[in-house]
Amino acid sequence: MIRMGIDLGTNYIRLCTQEDGLLYNEPCMVALDNQNHVLGIGEDAKDMIGSADSNVRIISPLRENPINFDALDILLEQLLYEHKAFKMFQKTILLVSYPTSFSEKSCQILKEHLEDLGAYRVYFEQEIWIAAIGAKLDLFLPVASCVLNIGSSNCDIALFLNGKMEKKARCNVSGITINIALKNWLTNSYNINVSNKQIEKIKRKLGQVNIQQNPKSLEIVGMDKNSHVLKSIIINENQIVGVLTPLVQQWANWILQFLSNLPITTQQDVKTRGIVCCGGSMLLSGLPTYLQNTIGCPIFVTDDPLNTVSAGLMILLSRMDD
Repeated sequence: MIRMGIDLGTNYIRLCTQEDGLLYNEPCMVALDNQNHVLGIGEDAKDMIGSADSNVRIISPLRENPINFDALDILLEQLLYEHKAFKMFQKTILLVSYPTSFSEKSCQILKEHLEDLGAYRVYFEQEIWIAAIGAKLDLFLPVASCVLNIGSSNCDIALFLNGKMEKKARCNVSGITINIALKNWLTNSYNINVSNKQIEKIKRKLGQVNIQQNPKSLEIVGMDKNSHVLKSIIINENQIVGVLTPLVQQWANWILQFLSNLPITTQQDVKTRGIVCCGGSMLLSGLPTYLQNTIGCPIFVTDDPLNTVSAGLMILLSRMDD
Protein backbone atom coordinates (compact mmCIF):
# COMPACT_ATOMS: atom_id res chain seq x y z
CA MET A 1 0.00 0.00 0.00
CA ILE A 2 1.28 3.45 -0.96
CA ARG A 3 0.04 6.39 1.13
CA MET A 4 0.75 9.98 0.12
CA GLY A 5 -0.39 13.35 1.40
CA ILE A 6 -0.98 16.35 -0.85
CA ASP A 7 -1.06 19.83 0.66
CA LEU A 8 -2.86 21.68 -2.12
CA GLY A 9 -2.31 25.40 -1.77
CA THR A 10 -2.94 28.28 -4.14
CA ASN A 11 0.74 29.28 -4.05
CA TYR A 12 2.54 26.07 -3.11
CA ILE A 13 1.87 22.38 -3.43
CA ARG A 14 3.53 19.90 -1.10
CA LEU A 15 3.79 16.13 -1.33
CA CYS A 16 4.70 13.92 1.61
CA THR A 17 4.72 10.36 2.88
CA GLN A 18 5.00 8.96 6.39
CA GLU A 19 8.22 7.15 5.53
CA ASP A 20 10.08 9.84 3.59
CA GLY A 21 8.59 13.03 4.99
CA LEU A 22 8.31 16.06 2.72
CA LEU A 23 9.10 15.00 -0.85
CA TYR A 24 8.07 18.10 -2.75
CA ASN A 25 7.53 21.73 -1.76
CA GLU A 26 7.34 24.03 -4.77
CA PRO A 27 5.07 26.62 -6.42
CA CYS A 28 1.69 25.37 -7.64
CA MET A 29 2.57 26.13 -11.27
CA VAL A 30 2.90 24.28 -14.54
CA ALA A 31 4.56 25.39 -17.79
CA LEU A 32 2.96 24.09 -20.99
CA ASP A 33 3.56 24.49 -24.71
CA ASN A 34 0.79 24.99 -27.28
CA GLN A 35 0.17 21.23 -27.42
CA ASN A 36 -0.19 21.02 -23.61
CA HIS A 37 3.10 19.18 -23.26
CA VAL A 38 4.68 19.72 -19.85
CA LEU A 39 7.78 21.91 -19.95
CA GLY A 40 8.16 22.08 -16.19
CA ILE A 41 6.33 22.22 -12.87
CA GLY A 42 7.03 24.01 -9.61
CA GLU A 43 10.27 26.00 -9.54
CA ASP A 44 11.09 24.95 -13.10
CA ALA A 45 7.82 26.48 -14.29
CA LYS A 46 8.34 29.61 -12.17
CA ASP A 47 11.78 30.13 -13.73
CA MET A 48 10.11 30.32 -17.15
CA ILE A 49 8.00 33.35 -16.22
CA GLY A 50 8.87 36.13 -18.64
CA SER A 51 10.15 33.71 -21.26
CA ALA A 52 10.54 35.25 -24.70
CA ASP A 53 9.06 32.10 -26.23
CA SER A 54 5.41 32.84 -27.04
CA ASN A 55 4.66 29.10 -27.02
CA VAL A 56 5.33 28.87 -23.27
CA ARG A 57 2.31 29.23 -20.98
CA ILE A 58 2.78 29.47 -17.21
CA ILE A 59 -0.39 28.50 -15.35
CA SER A 60 -1.22 28.67 -11.65
CA PRO A 61 -4.35 26.47 -11.71
CA LEU A 62 -5.77 27.42 -8.31
CA ARG A 63 -5.35 31.14 -8.91
CA GLU A 64 -7.78 31.08 -11.80
CA ASN A 65 -11.51 31.57 -11.29
CA PRO A 66 -12.94 29.09 -11.92
CA ILE A 67 -10.13 26.67 -11.07
CA ASN A 68 -8.28 25.48 -14.16
CA PHE A 69 -8.82 21.76 -13.62
CA ASP A 70 -7.24 20.83 -16.95
CA ALA A 71 -3.94 22.43 -15.91
CA LEU A 72 -4.29 21.08 -12.35
CA ASP A 73 -4.73 17.55 -13.72
CA ILE A 74 -1.58 17.90 -15.80
CA LEU A 75 0.37 19.29 -12.82
CA LEU A 76 -0.75 16.55 -10.44
CA GLU A 77 -0.21 13.80 -13.01
CA GLN A 78 3.36 14.97 -13.60
CA LEU A 79 4.05 15.39 -9.88
CA LEU A 80 2.66 11.97 -8.92
CA TYR A 81 4.45 10.33 -11.83
CA GLU A 82 7.80 11.86 -10.86
CA HIS A 83 7.40 10.58 -7.30
CA LYS A 84 6.19 7.10 -8.31
CA ALA A 85 2.80 7.38 -6.63
CA PHE A 86 1.34 4.59 -8.73
CA LYS A 87 3.04 1.21 -8.99
CA MET A 88 2.03 -2.12 -10.43
CA PHE A 89 0.28 -4.44 -7.96
CA GLN A 90 0.11 -1.73 -5.26
CA LYS A 91 -2.85 0.37 -4.20
CA THR A 92 -2.37 4.09 -3.63
CA ILE A 93 -4.26 6.13 -1.05
CA LEU A 94 -4.11 9.93 -1.33
CA LEU A 95 -4.94 12.28 1.53
CA VAL A 96 -5.54 15.80 0.26
CA SER A 97 -5.54 18.97 2.33
CA TYR A 98 -7.49 21.73 0.57
CA PRO A 99 -8.16 25.43 1.23
CA THR A 100 -11.50 26.34 2.80
CA SER A 101 -12.25 28.37 -0.35
CA PHE A 102 -12.63 25.07 -2.23
CA SER A 103 -16.25 24.16 -2.88
CA GLU A 104 -17.66 20.68 -2.34
CA LYS A 105 -18.08 20.44 -6.11
CA SER A 106 -14.39 21.27 -6.67
CA CYS A 107 -13.38 18.52 -4.23
CA GLN A 108 -15.57 16.00 -6.01
CA ILE A 109 -14.16 16.93 -9.42
CA LEU A 110 -10.61 16.65 -8.14
CA LYS A 111 -11.35 13.34 -6.41
CA GLU A 112 -12.64 11.85 -9.65
CA HIS A 113 -9.61 13.10 -11.55
CA LEU A 114 -7.18 11.62 -9.01
CA GLU A 115 -9.02 8.29 -9.16
CA ASP A 116 -8.75 8.42 -12.95
CA LEU A 117 -4.99 8.87 -12.57
CA GLY A 118 -4.81 5.63 -10.57
CA ALA A 119 -5.61 6.38 -6.94
CA TYR A 120 -7.36 3.55 -5.09
CA ARG A 121 -8.90 5.91 -2.54
CA VAL A 122 -8.84 9.68 -2.12
CA TYR A 123 -9.66 11.45 1.13
CA PHE A 124 -10.16 15.20 1.52
CA GLU A 125 -9.96 17.36 4.62
CA GLN A 126 -9.95 21.11 5.12
CA GLU A 127 -6.56 22.69 5.66
CA ILE A 128 -7.49 24.13 9.05
CA TRP A 129 -8.30 20.61 10.36
CA ILE A 130 -4.97 19.27 9.13
CA ALA A 131 -3.17 22.29 10.61
CA ALA A 132 -4.69 21.56 14.02
CA ILE A 133 -3.45 17.97 13.82
CA GLY A 134 -0.01 19.15 12.64
CA ALA A 135 0.14 21.42 15.68
CA LYS A 136 -0.26 18.22 17.77
CA LEU A 137 -3.33 19.46 19.59
CA ASP A 138 -5.62 17.03 21.36
CA LEU A 139 -8.86 17.98 19.63
CA PHE A 140 -10.93 15.55 21.71
CA LEU A 141 -10.54 17.46 24.96
CA PRO A 142 -13.72 18.82 26.59
CA VAL A 143 -12.13 22.28 26.56
CA ALA A 144 -11.82 24.48 23.48
CA SER A 145 -8.76 24.56 21.21
CA CYS A 146 -8.43 27.50 18.82
CA VAL A 147 -6.30 27.36 15.66
CA LEU A 148 -5.35 30.21 13.33
CA ASN A 149 -3.80 29.60 9.91
CA ILE A 150 -2.65 32.59 7.86
CA GLY A 151 -1.19 31.42 4.56
CA SER A 152 -0.49 32.96 1.19
CA SER A 153 -4.05 32.81 -0.10
CA ASN A 154 -6.08 31.87 2.94
CA CYS A 155 -6.72 33.07 6.46
CA ASP A 156 -8.82 30.78 8.65
CA ILE A 157 -9.62 30.40 12.30
CA ALA A 158 -11.44 27.46 13.87
CA LEU A 159 -12.56 26.25 17.26
CA PHE A 160 -12.38 22.56 18.17
CA LEU A 161 -14.16 20.88 21.07
CA ASN A 162 -14.77 17.21 21.86
CA GLY A 163 -13.40 16.10 18.49
CA LYS A 164 -15.59 18.46 16.46
CA MET A 165 -15.01 21.73 14.64
CA GLU A 166 -17.55 23.86 16.49
CA LYS A 167 -17.01 27.09 14.59
CA LYS A 168 -14.82 28.48 11.81
CA ALA A 169 -14.36 31.74 9.93
CA ARG A 170 -12.41 33.13 7.00
CA CYS A 171 -10.79 36.51 6.58
CA ASN A 172 -10.17 38.15 3.21
CA VAL A 173 -6.75 39.41 4.32
CA SER A 174 -3.95 36.91 3.60
CA GLY A 175 -0.37 36.82 2.39
CA ILE A 176 -1.47 37.80 -1.12
CA THR A 177 -3.20 40.88 0.33
CA ILE A 178 0.12 41.91 1.87
CA ASN A 179 1.89 41.43 -1.48
CA ILE A 180 -0.67 43.63 -3.24
CA ALA A 181 -0.41 46.32 -0.55
CA LEU A 182 3.40 46.39 -0.82
CA LYS A 183 3.27 46.58 -4.62
CA ASN A 184 0.75 49.42 -4.52
CA TRP A 185 2.83 51.29 -1.94
CA LEU A 186 5.99 51.01 -4.06
CA THR A 187 4.09 52.18 -7.13
CA ASN A 188 2.51 55.15 -5.36
CA SER A 189 5.62 56.14 -3.38
CA TYR A 190 8.41 55.44 -5.86
CA ASN A 191 6.63 54.99 -9.20
CA ILE A 192 8.14 51.54 -9.76
CA ASN A 193 6.81 48.08 -10.48
CA VAL A 194 8.59 45.22 -8.72
CA SER A 195 8.54 41.46 -9.23
CA ASN A 196 6.91 38.98 -6.86
CA LYS A 197 10.41 37.80 -6.01
CA GLN A 198 11.31 41.28 -4.78
CA ILE A 199 8.11 41.45 -2.73
CA GLU A 200 8.93 38.15 -1.03
CA LYS A 201 12.41 39.50 -0.31
CA ILE A 202 10.90 42.58 1.33
CA LYS A 203 8.63 40.47 3.54
CA ARG A 204 11.49 38.14 4.49
CA LYS A 205 14.03 40.87 5.26
CA LEU A 206 11.87 43.79 6.43
CA GLY A 207 8.53 42.20 7.34
CA GLN A 208 7.92 43.98 10.64
CA VAL A 209 4.78 45.17 12.47
CA ASN A 210 6.42 47.30 15.19
CA ILE A 211 8.32 50.58 14.78
CA GLN A 212 12.05 50.04 15.27
CA GLN A 213 14.51 52.49 16.82
CA ASN A 214 17.23 51.45 14.36
CA PRO A 215 15.33 50.08 11.36
CA LYS A 216 17.05 47.78 8.87
CA SER A 217 17.29 48.94 5.27
CA LEU A 218 17.14 47.07 1.98
CA GLU A 219 17.90 47.92 -1.64
CA ILE A 220 15.07 47.04 -4.03
CA VAL A 221 15.19 47.03 -7.83
CA GLY A 222 12.13 47.71 -9.95
CA MET A 223 10.97 49.06 -13.31
CA ASP A 224 10.27 52.78 -13.47
CA LYS A 225 6.70 53.21 -14.75
CA ASN A 226 7.55 56.26 -16.86
CA SER A 227 11.00 55.55 -18.27
CA HIS A 228 10.63 51.73 -18.31
CA VAL A 229 14.20 51.32 -17.11
CA LEU A 230 15.40 49.58 -13.97
CA LYS A 231 16.08 51.71 -10.93
CA SER A 232 17.00 50.89 -7.35
CA ILE A 233 15.65 52.39 -4.15
CA ILE A 234 16.40 52.00 -0.45
CA ILE A 235 13.52 51.22 1.89
CA ASN A 236 13.44 50.43 5.61
CA GLU A 237 11.51 48.44 8.19
CA ASN A 238 9.52 51.34 9.57
CA GLN A 239 8.11 52.12 6.13
CA ILE A 240 6.92 48.52 5.89
CA VAL A 241 5.33 48.84 9.34
CA GLY A 242 3.20 51.63 7.90
CA VAL A 243 2.01 49.39 5.08
CA LEU A 244 1.35 46.34 7.28
CA THR A 245 -0.30 47.99 10.30
CA PRO A 246 -3.78 48.44 8.73
CA LEU A 247 -3.79 44.81 7.56
CA VAL A 248 -2.56 43.42 10.88
CA GLN A 249 -5.22 45.47 12.66
CA GLN A 250 -7.84 43.88 10.40
CA TRP A 251 -6.60 40.46 11.52
CA ALA A 252 -6.83 41.46 15.17
CA ASN A 253 -10.36 42.89 14.78
CA TRP A 254 -11.51 39.82 12.86
CA ILE A 255 -10.16 37.47 15.57
CA LEU A 256 -11.80 39.55 18.31
CA GLN A 257 -15.10 39.40 16.42
CA PHE A 258 -14.79 35.62 16.09
CA LEU A 259 -14.11 35.21 19.81
CA SER A 260 -16.91 37.58 20.83
CA ASN A 261 -19.47 35.31 19.14
CA LEU A 262 -18.44 32.31 21.23
CA PRO A 263 -20.16 31.27 24.47
CA ILE A 264 -18.63 32.91 27.53
CA THR A 265 -17.19 29.65 28.86
CA THR A 266 -15.58 28.94 25.48
CA GLN A 267 -14.14 32.45 25.34
CA GLN A 268 -12.59 31.80 28.73
CA ASP A 269 -11.06 28.55 27.47
CA VAL A 270 -9.39 30.39 24.59
CA LYS A 271 -8.21 33.27 26.76
CA THR A 272 -6.66 30.78 29.17
CA ARG A 273 -5.25 28.26 26.69
CA GLY A 274 -4.46 30.69 23.87
CA ILE A 275 -4.54 30.44 20.07
CA VAL A 276 -2.19 28.14 18.17
CA CYS A 277 -1.03 29.77 14.93
CA CYS A 278 0.63 28.61 11.71
CA GLY A 279 1.05 29.69 8.11
CA GLY A 280 3.81 31.68 6.42
CA SER A 281 2.40 35.08 7.41
CA MET A 282 3.06 34.23 11.06
CA LEU A 283 6.76 34.69 10.27
CA LEU A 284 6.28 38.46 10.07
CA SER A 285 8.46 39.86 12.83
CA GLY A 286 6.49 40.99 15.87
CA LEU A 287 3.13 39.69 14.64
CA PRO A 288 2.57 37.12 17.44
CA THR A 289 3.28 39.72 20.13
CA TYR A 290 1.11 42.31 18.39
CA LEU A 291 -1.85 39.93 18.21
CA GLN A 292 -1.34 38.79 21.80
CA ASN A 293 -1.33 42.35 23.11
CA THR A 294 -4.30 43.42 20.99
CA ILE A 295 -6.50 40.36 21.50
CA GLY A 296 -5.60 39.78 25.13
CA CYS A 297 -4.86 36.05 25.02
CA PRO A 298 -1.70 33.95 24.53
CA ILE A 299 -0.52 33.42 20.95
CA PHE A 300 1.58 30.32 20.22
CA VAL A 301 3.27 29.79 16.85
CA THR A 302 4.04 26.23 15.78
CA ASP A 303 7.69 25.20 15.45
CA ASP A 304 7.49 25.17 11.64
CA PRO A 305 4.55 27.41 10.64
CA LEU A 306 5.18 26.96 6.92
CA ASN A 307 4.93 23.17 7.08
CA THR A 308 2.43 22.58 9.88
CA VAL A 309 -0.17 21.30 7.43
CA SER A 310 2.33 18.86 5.90
CA ALA A 311 3.16 17.64 9.41
CA GLY A 312 -0.54 17.05 9.98
CA LEU A 313 -0.80 15.04 6.78
CA MET A 314 2.11 12.83 7.87
CA ILE A 315 0.51 12.24 11.28
CA LEU A 316 -2.75 11.18 9.63
CA LEU A 317 -0.94 8.95 7.14
CA SER A 318 0.77 7.18 10.05
CA ARG A 319 -2.62 6.42 11.59
CA MET A 320 -4.07 4.82 8.48
CA ASP A 321 -4.54 1.07 8.50
CA ASP A 322 -3.84 -1.02 5.42
